Amino acid sequence: MKFARTVDIWNIPQPLVKYLQRGQWVRAGQNGDLGRFWGVKPKSGVIVVAWQGNARNSGDHRSYNRSLHQYAIAQ
Repeated sequence: MKFARTVDIWNIPQPLVKYLQRGQWVRAGQNGDLGRFWGVKPKSGVIVVAWQGNARNSGDHRSYNRSLHQYAIAQ
């Protein structure tokens, strides 16, 4: 499956968010922050996105993304 262009995650109906591909670029609003979608927590429905600003501030972009990816797929 190919990735779509950057998606405005606020314009996707909640039940459809879980169908985004992991790693898909998303924005929070039309010109909002850029991030990578890592999934939806199965029990809580929490949407997990690694926002680029937070990744830069973390000092270790790879670890930040890896941690959120692991959190998204953990039960």
